[in-house]
Amino acid sequence: MTMHVAVSGWLCGTPSGANRRLLALLAHAGERLRPGERITLLHRPDFVPPPLRLVQCVAIDIPAAPTWRRAFAEHRLLPALLQRLGATVLDHGFLPLPRVQVPVCLTVHDLRGVDGLTHRPRWLEARTLRRACERAAAVITPSRWSAERVHELAPAAPAPVVIGNGVEPDAPPPAPGLAPFPRPPAGFLLHIGHLEARKNLSVVVRALARLPQANRPELWLVGRDAGARAALARGARRGDVTLRCLGVLPDAEVAVLYQHARAVVVPSRYEGFGLCALEALAAGRPLLAARATALPEVVGDDGVLLPVDDDAAWAVAIDSLPGQAAYDAAVAARARSRYAWADAAVRLLQTWRGQEK
Repeated sequence: MTMHVAVSGWLCGTPSGANRRLLALLAHAGERLRPGERITLLHRPDFVPPPLRLVQCVAIDIPAAPTWRRAFAEHRLLPALLQRLGATVLDHGFLPLPRVQVPVCLTVHDLRGVDGLTHRPRWLEARTLRRACERAAAVITPSRWSAERVHELAPAAPAPVVIGNGVEPDAPPPAPGLAPFPRPPAGFLLHIGHLEARKNLSVVVRALARLPQANRPELWLVGRDAGARAALARGARRGDVTLRCLGVLPDAEVAVLYQHARAVVVPSRYEGFGLCALEALAAGRPLLAARATALPEVVGDDGVLLPVDDDAAWAVAIDSLPGQAAYDAAVAARARSRYAWADAAVRLLQTWRGQEK
């Protein structure tokens, strides 16, 4: 039987690391299909897919949220659609796992629900994840750290396959670009990601408040507010720290911000991978990250790893940054060689092919 993978893409169109991961993997996987193999991206009707070579796109009315509505729509619509398409594998990144008549490759991006970072009970999250992993034909995680957590929770499930995130390996050094805003006297720190409690940005705010005003960079935030902006703003006012919340920006504008930042900060207390940390290294930028969850695995020795809640240590690290850091070609090259989207796509194709009956 020739492989035909249907990919659940309900999140496509929503800016997130998981969304960027999916589209990048599909772009590279489509270029590496064998004769007769097919990939079909299933997406919401309101999403306009980017050009994806040799990837068919089919709209289906399955929402990304809320969970109960998505799960009900999957139960109602997916089995018939997969049969009509002639799909042989379903690639799925959501819980609970739908019951379909083809093998499912389940991607577990992280275990934040099991670890108490959602509003749902931890016991329910753990049971849902364990059952899904045990029913899946293959389980995929983006990091060894996440794979070990999945194995602890679901030892009877297939051993997780680690397929990391990536960057493009042959991108040239950044060309000079104009900063989108005037550069502050002490520069700025850059954070990429939605503003939510697990991102732990308050430790950076407290660290900045420890620094003399003349040495204090601003904190620039790119991403939508997921419930943390108001608390961060209050903390910044108390510490006389300047925040600039830029919202969701196009990739080209983010690339320019990378060029001008004194450093990228990733103080998250929980990351299943930490794509923004990898992107910072691949951009040759100084990186300050929390020594937590999957971040040490991704950062290695190419960034500064700091205790999650030690604002004094963060203050020292920030104060030690050069006023205007240069592009570090060696760091960028190592990041791009360790984590390439093309390599990740090859491993994903191998995993899909391994499910053929």
